[in-house]
Amino acid sequence: MDSSLKDQLIASIHRLKKVGSNFPQDFGLNIGEFFVMERISQNIPCSGTDITASKMQWHRHFTKPAVSQMLNSLEKKGYIHREINKNDRRRIVVTLTENGGTILKQAKSYFNDRLDMIIAQFGEENTRQLISLVILFTDITESLKNTPMQEKEKEDNLD
Repeated sequence: MDSSLKDQLIASIHRLKKVGSNFPQDFGLNIGEFFVMERISQNIPCSGTDITASKMQWHRHFTKPAVSQMLNSLEKKGYIHREINKNDRRRIVVTLTENGGTILKQAKSYFNDRLDMIIAQFGEENTRQLISLVILFTDITESLKNTPMQEKEKEDNLD
């Protein structure tokens, strides 16, 4: 296989990751914290839908340590509040503070405006195609995660 193609793929993925992780410092958030706060905002206290670290981990494909680190950071910044669930002391209820809600609202507006501009410039059809290709690429990558390298090497030698 063409090593230049591999290099271009890796470079483009790294470039996209770097661009995608930029979030204005005005909000005091990184993109991961933004998504965690968004998920927390969807939680309705006392409704039986208390948000847990494992729910956030699954929802955005974050690792449990990453979620824990983001929650600690958000709590230090005063954007979230954590307390023990009164009905089940094993669970932690996470809610946005008033300041956290304000910051999240501003960040959501910024994020949505950016997405609108990107889609407008890139085009709706290109965006749909990109989404399909990224999903396909991710599915292939995930399926190969479970394939031992020895089997892959055998397949390559048969070609």
